[in-house]
Order: sequence, then structure tokens, then C-alpha cells
Amino acid sequence: MLALLLVALAAPADSLVVTPDWLAAHRSDPGLVILHVAMDRADYERGHIPGARWVNPHDLITMGPPGSELPSAEQIDSVLSGLGVEPGSRIVYYGDTWMSPRVFLALEYVGLGDRASWLDGGLPAWRRQQRPLSTASETWKPGHVTGRAHPEIVIDADALRGALENPRLLVLDGRSPGEYSGADHSEGLPRSGHLPGAVNLPWEQTFTDPAGALDGSPSPLLSRDALLRLFSDAGFKDGRDLVTYCTVGLRAAHLYFIARYLGWKPRLYDGSMSEWSRRPELPMVSGTNPR
Repeated sequence: MLALLLVALAAPADSLVVTPDWLAAHRSDPGLVILHVAMDRADYERGHIPGARWVNPHDLITMGPPGSELPSAEQIDSVLSGLGVEPGSRIVYYGDTWMSPRVFLALEYVGLGDRASWLDGGLPAWRRQQRPLSTASETWKPGHVTGRAHPEIVIDADALRGALENPRLLVLDGRSPGEYSGADHSEGLPRSGHLPGAVNLPWEQTFTDPAGALDGSPSPLLSRDALLRLFSDAGFKDGRDLVTYCTVGLRAAHLYFIARYLGWKPRLYDGSMSEWSRRPELPMVSGTNPR
């Protein structure tokens, strides 16, 4: 039977999320790297946290069948080095709610996840506190990152299929209820429904403004207690193994991040439904029940 538990990643869970107050107090710390996550540079040029560096999340994704996938550790290292990241850097990132989790996932893959933090509430929260913004093109010295790949944070389709009957395993589907049940065909997948035994936990429910998250706009996360209740209601408890998936791995990456923030050791099925639905030998379930 596949062992799904990961090796521990050494960092207090609270360090994975920081507030605007924390960032304002530490913005001048040596070694701090702030990343503005946006697919369009114009978003960055309209206003960013002073000192922030623009990162296009597509630079940290390999596009192609079955969907968005983690690139090689060497490619991730190259992108991060170009952003001035060093092995000892403290990284704070903010931006689009769909894409920012992929930045965390890439950092995690090369062993820097425990040095990275999501800015809770993102740029809107920073603005609400009337903190300074910049439209300047920032400059920095290139860094040098040579991270080791951590393939244990992901799981492939064949390994996941072999583990579906493991009672210790909880599989979380981060899509909408309609996608989960198979009633929503908007993604144009070859087959609709969900993995056998998977439980639906729409990713946007982890934010205080779920509708805004769906549009890409960040809002503060729910409290830790509320997030714990979400996962508990989905059937997760300490001692269980956890795998997240969605359509192409974006929403699943967010649930992966939340699980890490809560102190757990999840895995992500990056192929997600884009791959699973294209393999007719892999089982699927329709309807609102997990099985």
C-alpha cells in the first residue's frame, strides 16, 4: 500500500500567512523578497507594495497535457534566482487568488515553502490600511537558488488510484458542487463527476469573500478555527492522509496550501480531472455522494 504521509517540513504553520501589519514592520528586513503575483505586468505597474518584484505565475507552470503542471526543479530555481531569491531569503507573496497558490507550490517543490508566506488579504488589505504603493520598476541583484526537488508533495494518477480504498486517505475535490456532481460540464472534460470517495470542498469557501476569490480578488482567509471546521466537516482529522485535486491543479494548490497552513502534510494530484477524465480505465462517480 502506498505510504501517503510526507516528511515533516520544518516551519511553524502560522509563518505561512502574514498580515499587512507584519509586512509593514518587516518590509526593510535584509533578505526579504516580496513577490507580486500577476499574469499581466500592467497589474504590477498600476501599483504594488514598494520593493515588490513582479512574477508571472506561468513562469512556474508547465503548460500542456493534461493541464498545468509543476516544472522541473531546475526551471523553478532559474525563475527564483532571476527574482533575487537566495536559499536564506524570507519570501512574502500576494496577488491573484487562482495563481498565487502555484507560486507557493513551486517554492514548496524546491524546499523553500517553509520560508514563504501568503499576505493575508493581499493588496486590497494593504490598501485599506492606507499603506504606500509604488509604480516604480524595482531593481535587485540576481540570486542563486539550487533547490532539491521534493516529488513527495505530489501524487500521480496511478499511485492515487491504488490508494483510493485506503481508509486512512481523504481526497478533497476543490471544484464547485456542480463540477463535483457532474452536472456542470463547463470545463469541457471528456467525463464528468469526481474520483471515488472524494469529498467536495470548494476552494473559495476558505476566504471571507468567496465570490471575490472566484474573480481572482484576495480577501482575508477565514480564521484558523473556521478553516479547521471546514476540513473537519469534510472528514479530515489528524492521522489521515490527504490529497487535493480540482480540474488543472490551481484550486487544489490552494487547498494544499491551506492544509499546510493548518499544520498538515498533504499531497496534490496535479493532473487532476484534466488527466483523470481522459483515462477511461480510471473510475469516476457522478452525483453528490462520494461513492
